[in-house]
Parts: sequence; structure tokens; C-alpha cells
Amino acid sequence: MKRFIYIIVMALSLVSCHTMRVKNTPPKITADTTLLPTFPAEVLYVLGAQWEADTLLQKQTPIDTYIEQRLIDLYPEKAYKGYVRKVCSTVDNMLKQNEHRPTLYIPKRSELSFVSPHNTKKEKAGKFHNRDVRDLYLYLDSLSIEQELAILELTPTERGEWDQLQTLIHHPKFLTRESFDTLQISSFEEENLLLTVLLWRGPRMFYRIMQSKSRAEKLAHYYYGDATNNGRPGDAFKHIYVNVLLRTYVGEWMSHAVMDLFWEWKSPNAPCDHYMDLHNNIIGRQSRYNDFTAVEEGCDNSRHWLQWAENVQGYIQDTINGDKQSWNKETPTFIVEPAAEKVSAYQYIYWDK
Repeated sequence: MKRFIYIIVMALSLVSCHTMRVKNTPPKITADTTLLPTFPAEVLYVLGAQWEADTLLQKQTPIDTYIEQRLIDLYPEKAYKGYVRKVCSTVDNMLKQNEHRPTLYIPKRSELSFVSPHNTKKEKAGKFHNRDVRDLYLYLDSLSIEQELAILELTPTERGEWDQLQTLIHHPKFLTRESFDTLQISSFEEENLLLTVLLWRGPRMFYRIMQSKSRAEKLAHYYYGDATNNGRPGDAFKHIYVNVLLRTYVGEWMSHAVMDLFWEWKSPNAPCDHYMDLHNNIIGRQSRYNDFTAVEEGCDNSRHWLQWAENVQGYIQDTINGDKQSWNKETPTFIVEPAAEKVSAYQYIYWDK
């Protein structure tokens, strides 16, 4: 009997030991493929620039495949196979639906193709801020890095952020999520549809858009503090000014696509905000663009984009230039839209509730 009890105890002990050796396998992370998640803009830029800088990688892997796989590596809880294709399809549909809008021509997808700078002819640096030649430097691939930085007129802080990104781009080791945690960049937001600009026009144009948005956010806060939303004049300033920057740095049709389509889709607004934004966007990139980008003689040592901000600020401060609407967040589209259409293309809209 004692021997039988001993055998039972030993058997239970072995089972217990075996149970303790079993490892708990963490649950597999599965991303929701019905969503179009956003990712940090600086991460997208670095991945695109890494691909552009590596000629061997370019021969082995298309840029869209590379970025998608790296996003899955970095963000398995959000990124998934087919994500990039879904983003591109969404933008394709947007462009198709809006290419016949009366306000501005929007290019078809086939007209937006990525060109690697390794096979392009370099052009000599010119006078960057002569408005007569400004459109020439929209051909990004013909510019050297020195020309690119001269056009952007980076501040010391902006140059420090740019240098940090270049360090990651040329980092010898495989980048992890923690690699980006060391970045001292707080002004770049998360993006999804803007990924198509990175794929179709390359990292330089993508960076110009990020930089323009960052500058508009910072200067709007400088002039207006926290009063940069909910239909207030600071909100109007932000939209008008970022359109001035985008028209200059990436062209009129791209600024329209980014401001009126991509970012409006990304953050759906109430009708009062939506139609205010669309109206003020046009003022910045079309009707008052030449006025805002006028530069006083003798100011060559000042950054031009800061002078443009002062011009927009002076325009906003002159109340004769504003048209205040009696809207609020509950005002329906059938009231807001016709009211917005009646406002002069030279007056900005605000509703200030």
C-alpha cells in the first residue's frame, strides 16, 4: 500500500513539473483590416527615404512593398498586408470623383509617378525666391540637397529635426520602434492618405508638406494662442497660411489635393468648419496668393515664409477682409453651403462660436 501511494505521489509530481514547464504563448497580434490607420509622418518619411537612398533595395523591392512590410514590422497591431493598396485605391477614387470639380484641376493617378533622383540631371542653383522661377523648383528630382535646404529656409530647430531624420535614414542597423522614440520632433502628426504622395512623388515632396503643416500650426499658435479652431480668425489664418506654403513648395494642384481632399477626409468636420476651410484654402492658394507672397525690398536676409506669415496675419487682422457667419456646429449643410458660396473669394470666412 505504501508503495502504491509513493507511485501516485511521484506521478502527480511529474505531472506538476511538466505543467510548470509549459510556456504561455502570447496571443497573436491581429490588425483590423477594415481600417485605414494612421502612422507617424516622420516614420513614413524615413522609410521612404531609406528606399530612395538604397539603389540595391530599389532593384529588389518596389517602394510600396518595402514601406508596407516595414510598417507591419514596426506596428503589427495596426499595419497589415494590403494596407498600401487600400490607401492608394481610396485616393484613386477621390481623384477620380474630384477631377472635374470647377475650382481646380486634379491630376489622375497615372500622372503622378515617382522618379528616383539617381537617374536625373542636376540643374544649377538659381535665385530661389524670384516668383518668376518659383515653379521650376517644383521639379524636386533636379535639386541637390543644398538647393532643397536653401528653398525650405530651415530654422536652427528645423535643421536639427531634419538632421535627426537623416541620421535614422542612414543608420547602419535595422530600425525598430524604439529607434524613433529618441526623436525630438513633436510637430509632425500621423498620416495615412499622404502616404500616396510619398509613393508617387518621393520623400522630398512628402517632407515639404509635413514642414508646411508644422509651420502653419506653430505660427497660428504664436499669433492666436489656443484660439485656432471653432471658426475663429486663428483658424482662418492657419488654413490660409498653410495653403500659401503648399502652393509655393508643392504646387497648386497638390496643395488642393492635400488640403481639400486628404486632410478633410482624414478629420471629418461639421458643415460650418468644412465649408469655412474650403473657402479659406482657396484664398491662400489662389485669390490672394500673390499678395501674401509679396516681399518687401531690402528683406533678403529674412526668411521669406515668415514674411508671408506677417502678410497673412495683417490680412486677417483687418476686419474688412472677414465675413462673419452666424453658424454653429449644428447648422446643416443646406444652409452653410449656399451661404459660403456667396462670400467673396477675397474675404475669409469665420463664424466664431
